[in-house]
Amino acid sequence: MLRHVVARALAFAVCLAPACATDEAAVGPAEADQGPKGAARIDIEDFEGDATTRRDLDLNRDGRPDAYQFFVVEQDGSARVVRKEVDINFDGKIDLIRKLDDKGELVEERIDGDFDGKVDVVIAFQRGVIVMKTYDTNFDGKVDMWRHFEKGGLAREEADLNFDGIIDYWEYYEQGVLDRIGIDRDGDGNVDEWQAREAN
Repeated sequence: MLRHVVARALAFAVCLAPACATDEAAVGPAEADQGPKGAARIDIEDFEGDATTRRDLDLNRDGRPDAYQFFVVEQDGSARVVRKEVDINFDGKIDLIRKLDDKGELVEERIDGDFDGKVDVVIAFQRGVIVMKTYDTNFDGKVDMWRHFEKGGLAREEADLNFDGIIDYWEYYEQGVLDRIGIDRDGDGNVDEWQAREAN
């Protein structure tokens, strides 16, 4: 049963149109901190909730909202979704946020991977195509891994392996295949050693 409920939550996150919200939705002004008796929200500092209308959904049918769809009503009466939030594991905390631009294309995803109410992964898109992923791998609130994409494919990875705030590890990819690795041995932020990819 839980597997099916989680699948519904993920399906809601993927679906972008207002028509996708079919589960007993309540429509009202957006609130800044949480839905009524619903999941507490993360990442609210850059979101002007008052400018949108919110649709609340109860995906696991426990009487509490656990997914939210924020949209603006255009002059022609049509609704344009600008943001989605989902409490994937139904623990009362939002785990996934999706932001859309004026054309309805995905701009950013924010993910709470360890379900502690804090963002651990941020995925950036341009024209709906992924361009970067950033990670907080040790959950200290600081980004320590960056993945750069070109035309949707992984091109470069950078990491702060010892968590001192300085990048000390690099991976470069050619056509999606690891080509070379750079390592900073002395902590100055520069590559000291290059390692070539081993041939298969």
